Amino acid sequence: MAANKLTVEDLLSYPALQLSVKAGRGGLGRSVSWAHASELADPTPWLLGAEVIMTAGLAVPRTAAGQRAYLERLDDAGVSALALSAQLHMPPLHDAFFQAAEERGFPVLEVPLAVPFIAVAQEVAASVQEDARHRLGAQLQVFGSLRWLVAEDLDTPALLRRLEGLSGYDVYLCTPQGRPLLPGVATPDPGVLPASVDAPPTIPGGFVLPVPAPGGPAGFLVAYERQGAQPAGLAVVQHIATVAALRRAMVRN
Repeated sequence: MAANKLTVEDLLSYPALQLSVKAGRGGLGRSVSWAHASELADPTPWLLGAEVIMTAGLAVPRTAAGQRAYLERLDDAGVSALALSAQLHMPPLHDAFFQAAEERGFPVLEVPLAVPFIAVAQEVAASVQEDARHRLGAQLQVFGSLRWLVAEDLDTPALLRRLEGLSGYDVYLCTPQGRPLLPGVATPDPGVLPASVDAPPTIPGGFVLPVPAPGGPAGFLVAYERQGAQPAGLAVVQHIATVAALRRAMVRN
């Protein structure tokens, strides 16, 4: 596992798991943060991204169009791979399902019946402990950014650059209408803004979160994983949104 980053390809190298690739080899470099069993037709509202979703097939649709839509939902939510039971309740899988996996570079894995899903989850949990320590350290340093505001009198762009360096994300801010929220900070593509503040935070390649303010959100923060960086996760992005809200209050006053 290079640079403390677990990938789908790393999981294939674990002999005890006996995983095999059915489609989507182009995505084997995707990072993995967790492995979770789900038999929901749409588990995406409860996901954060970079999960391996394991299923015995209970919720996998039987039609070609349904199977393709199921896979595309997972991929759009940032899932790293789909791990299917070799037997049990899996319906026949259509060519459209595998074609979608190849087009998107979305790994579809097969788990032998002799390997329980908990064994996969345990291997992933053990492998991501170092990443968890990194995320905690980043959270503590983002808390420290409140001190920078007072002690160093950083302007807004300099503050955001520091937060980006700590978090591993490129950060954008805007009002609910897509206009600049803070001076000197770029706005995101309006197409990624959610229709509701209650929408799931995960978007392809990162997160979108409301920036809190009295009476309702002042706008949105969009954070994309920076290439070559080690992203620190949703909790850190939430803290950055809080710092952005404090900065906005200071600028307005």
